[in-house]
Amino acid sequence: MHPSAPSASRRRSGLAAGALLALMSGLVVPAAAPAFAAPAHLAETFETASSAQTPPAGWLVDRVNTTGMRAGWEGWTFHTTAEVTQEFGSTGDRGSFGKASGMVAVVQSDSNRPATGTFDSTLWSAPLTIADRTGAVTVQFDSHYKQGQNPPSQLLARIDGGAPVVVKSYGANGLNTSESVTFDVPKSATTVQVGWAYLQSSNNWFWMIDNVDIAEAAPKAVDLKILSAAKPLAVPGAPLAVRIGGLRDGQQLAADLAGAPVTGIPKAGADGTVSFDVTVPAGSAAGVRTLSLSGEGIAPAKLPVTVVAKAAGTANSTEPQRWFDGIESTEQWEFPASGWEQTTLARVIDTFGVDRRQAFTRASGKIAVADASKTAVDSVLRTKPIRVTSRDALELRFDSHYRKRGGSQRAAVTAVFDTGQRVALNEWTTTDQESAQPRLPFTVPAGAKSMTLEFAFAADAGAGSWMIDDVAIVKPLAALAADARPVAAVDVISDIQGATARLRDQTLPGLRSLTPKASTIVANGDLTSNGTATQYDDYFAAFNAGGGKDYATRISTIGNHEYYGSDGVPAYVKRFLDKTSMREVGGQGGLWGEQLVDGQLPLLWLGSEGHVYHGGGGPFVDLSDQQFTWLSERLAYWKSQGKPVLLMTHHVFNNSVSGTYAKFYQGDYGADTERIEALLAQYSNVTVLTSHTHWSPELNDWSVEQRFDPTTASGPTIVNTAAVTTQYGPSGDWNETAVGGADPIGLRVGLYQDRLRVTAYYFGAGGAAREAKHIDVALPADAEQPVAPKLTVPGNDAGSPISVEAGGSVGIAGSGFAPDEQLALELHSTPVALGTATADEHGAFSQRVTVPADAPAGAHTIVALRDGETVAELPITVTRAGTGAGAGAGANGSASAGVGANAGAGADGNASSGAGANSSSDTGSTGTADAGAAGANAGSSANAGSSAGGSASSAAESTGAASGGTGGSLPVTGGQNLALFGIAAAILLGAGAVLLILRRRRANGTGAEAPGEAGAE
Repeated sequence: MHPSAPSASRRRSGLAAGALLALMSGLVVPAAAPAFAAPAHLAETFETASSAQTPPAGWLVDRVNTTGMRAGWEGWTFHTTAEVTQEFGSTGDRGSFGKASGMVAVVQSDSNRPATGTFDSTLWSAPLTIADRTGAVTVQFDSHYKQGQNPPSQLLARIDGGAPVVVKSYGANGLNTSESVTFDVPKSATTVQVGWAYLQSSNNWFWMIDNVDIAEAAPKAVDLKILSAAKPLAVPGAPLAVRIGGLRDGQQLAADLAGAPVTGIPKAGADGTVSFDVTVPAGSAAGVRTLSLSGEGIAPAKLPVTVVAKAAGTANSTEPQRWFDGIESTEQWEFPASGWEQTTLARVIDTFGVDRRQAFTRASGKIAVADASKTAVDSVLRTKPIRVTSRDALELRFDSHYRKRGGSQRAAVTAVFDTGQRVALNEWTTTDQESAQPRLPFTVPAGAKSMTLEFAFAADAGAGSWMIDDVAIVKPLAALAADARPVAAVDVISDIQGATARLRDQTLPGLRSLTPKASTIVANGDLTSNGTATQYDDYFAAFNAGGGKDYATRISTIGNHEYYGSDGVPAYVKRFLDKTSMREVGGQGGLWGEQLVDGQLPLLWLGSEGHVYHGGGGPFVDLSDQQFTWLSERLAYWKSQGKPVLLMTHHVFNNSVSGTYAKFYQGDYGADTERIEALLAQYSNVTVLTSHTHWSPELNDWSVEQRFDPTTASGPTIVNTAAVTTQYGPSGDWNETAVGGADPIGLRVGLYQDRLRVTAYYFGAGGAAREAKHIDVALPADAEQPVAPKLTVPGNDAGSPISVEAGGSVGIAGSGFAPDEQLALELHSTPVALGTATADEHGAFSQRVTVPADAPAGAHTIVALRDGETVAELPITVTRAGTGAGAGAGANGSASAGVGANAGAGADGNASSGAGANSSSDTGSTGTADAGAAGANAGSSANAGSSAGGSASSAAESTGAASGGTGGSLPVTGGQNLALFGIAAAILLGAGAVLLILRRRRANGTGAEAPGEAGAE
C-alpha cells in the first residue's frame, strides 16, 4: 500500500487537538445563548432552527477556522437532506439518510474546505436538567456518518458546564444508523449537555444527525476498557501486568485465567481504573488462554493472553554458524576508552539527532557506534580471540550503517590471526551504505588457531558515523551451480492497485518466461485500489490475459487496499473471497491457509480479518486467536519436520525491510505486534515475504535476517516484494518518493537442495526479465557432527589386534584432526615419546613410529596429544623376540607370536602367525588341517605380514582369515637379523614338514590327510 495523502492520514486523532482543546483552555468562548429553561427530558428534530446557521433554542454551535467555507455551510448547519444533495450532489452516500425527516443538523466537509488548514465544529445540545438522579443519561439519535481522512469524530458530555469528556468515538462509517449511548452522571450533577464534535477536517466527508432524544436513565453495566496490551504476551511463571478502565469508583472487578480465579484485585479508584498481575503457571505450553473479566454492574469481557515459548538457541542450517555476537553484552569485545561505545539506536538518535541514523532498520537491541558529528574519532573496536580452524573457508557477516558526512572519514574491518597475518576484509570511505549486511569471505591461514576482528573508524570532527550489530562468522554456501534446478518454485507479485497493463504486458509474461515454469503464483495483497467489484474484474482480466490462468495453483492474500472504502469489513471480506475463489484454497477458509508447493515447500499465508478505513493509516492487521493459534501449530510442525517455510503476509514489521522505519509503516500489526514477533523469533527456518511499502529491491535492506529477539543468534529472513505499480524510495529522514521510470517487479522463489533462493526481477517491455537482486537463505540441517580424531594402521582390518615387537616399527595414520595442527605421539601407559606429526590441510597425517626396544611385553596404547591432552588412541600389543618353539595355544587359543616349529592351534584356533617347518597343526574339531602350510607357502616366520601379505589367511579359510596378531596383511616388521633367521628357518622346517606329511599318508595307506585330533602338538 502507498498512501495518497500521508500527511493527513498520519495525524494523531484526539479531542485535545481541535475545538475541545480550545474550549478547555479558554481560547474559544461558546456563542452566547438566550435564556433557556433546562427540561428534564429533551427531544429535538431541528425543525425549529431559524436559519442555516442558527440552532434551535438552547443549542449551541462552536466553529473554529471556518472562513472560506461555503456560505451557510460553515461547520454544523441546519438543512434538509434534499438541500444537502442539491448543494453537494448525491454521490458518496449523501442521499441515503432514510431515517431523517425534514431538517437535520449537518456538517459537510467534502468539497467544502476553509481557506487554510483544517476546521473544527461542535454542536452542543441544550442543557438537560438532572431531576431523578438515577446516575446516568441516555442519548438517542439517528446518524448518517462517513469517515474521511480526518481524525475520528466524538460524542461528548459536559456536566454542570465543566470540561467536556468523550463518551464515544466514531472512526468508521455509520450510514443511516440509530444510535443509543448511555453514560454515567454523578448524582450531584444538576445539568448535562451532549456534543457532537467534528474535528481537524478539510475536504473529507460528512456527519448528519436527526431525531435527538436525551433523558435520565438507569446506569447500565459498564463496558470495560483494556488500558494495557489488548493481546498481551505472557511468559510462563512471570507476572503479567493488566490495567483495566471504564469502571465506577469503588467497583470490584473479578477475573479468572482459563478457569483459575485471579486473586488480589483491588477495587477501582476514583479514575475508574484498576491494575493487577496475572501469572501463567510455570511450564505452561504455548497457546492462547482467555482472561475472563466480570463483576456486578460490569459487562463481561474477555482478554486473550498469548503464551509463546522463548526463542531457542542457534538453529542448525546448511550455512553453519561458527561464531556470533549481537553486542548485547561486552563480554566478547574490547571497547576502547573513547570512540566506540555500546548503546542503542534510540539513544544514538537522542544524542546525535536523526539525519538518516534512524534508517538502520537491521539494528536490534544494543549496537556499537562510533560517531564523529561532535568530535573527531580515531578508534578501533576489537573482538576477543575467536577460535578458528586452519585453512577453513569462512565469511564474515554483520549489520552495518555507514554515514558519510563532511570531512575525511574511513571505516575498515580487518581479520588478525594468531600467526601474525592481517587480512583486510573491506573498507568504506566516500559513499553511504545504509542498513547493509556486508558478506566478506576469507580463508584462515595455515596453522592459525584463533583470530580477532578489528573495526576501525577514523573521521574528522563534523563527519559521519558507523554503527554495527549482529556480527557472525559462517561457513557459507557454495555458489549455486549454473545448471541447478529448483525442486519447488513459486512466483510472487504484489501491489497492483490498478496497474493492470504493467501486470498483463510485462510482469506475468516475464514470470512465465522463467525456467522452469512455476506451478504456483501468489498475489500478495493490494490487488485493487479500493476493493470494488469492478476493480477485481479488471485485475483478473489482466491476470488471465497475461498468463496467470496457466498456474495450477493461484493464491491471493488480502491487503489494506482491499478494505479501502465505506462498504464495511464483512462486505469487503466476502467480495475478496468471492472474486479470488480463495475459500477452497489452503484449508482454512481463504484469508489464511497452507499449500505444499510441488510436494516440497510449505507455503503459508496470513490475512487481516478486518480493517476500518479512516484515510489510509494503520494499524491494518487484526488476527483472530484462531488464526494465530493455527500459525503457531503449523510453524511448530514444519520445524519438527526440518522443513523451510515460505510465509506470505502483505503487511510489514516495524524496522525490518526497506522503508519500515518510516512512521506510516510503523504499527501495521497493531495489537498483534508483540505476539507475532515473539512467535516468529523462534523460527529461523521461515522466510517471510512482505509487501505494502513498494520500496525498491535495489536497497541494502531489501532482505534482512530479523532478530525480533536481540539475544538470539538467528531469526527469520524477511524479504520485500516491491510492487507491480509505482516503486518508492527514501526522501529525507521520514518521507518517501516515487522512483521514476522503474519497471514492475516480480519475484521467483526457488527451493534447492541446500538453499531457498529469492530473486527479484524487473520486467521490461514484452516481459524481458532483468535480475535486480537475489538472496540465498540456508535450509535447516542436522548439526555439524565433528569428526572425532582417530589413529589406525593402514591395511589392518578394523577391530583386529595389532602386535608390534619391541624395537620394531609400525606405520600409523591419523584423521579428523584440525588442518595443519601439530600433534605429539606417545606410547602409554608409562608415557614414552614417539615423535610428532603434522596434519595436512585435510586434518590427516601418516607417520611411522618405533616402539622402544626396552618396552615391556603386553598391552600398550599409542596416543596423539593436542596441547598435552589425549585426543586419539590406538591399542597395540608389544611382544618380545625369541619366545621359543612350540609356542602353541590350548583350546580356543591362537599361536599369535611363536617362532619356530610346531606353532599350532588348539580347538577353534587358527594358525594365525606361527609358521615354519613341522608346524603340522593337527587341529581339533573345527581347526584347519595343514595350517602349517601357510608358513611354507608364504615363506613367513613370526613376521609374515611384512613379506607375504595374506597367504596365511588363505591357508586358514575354513575358519576365517588368519588373525591379525602378527600374520595376514599386518604391516609390522621386526629386527632385520631376526628376519634373516626366520627366512632360513622357514626353508629348513618347510622341507621337514613335507617329509612328515608324506610319511603320515603312507602310514594311513591311502595317501589321504590324517584326520584331526583334539589338541595340538
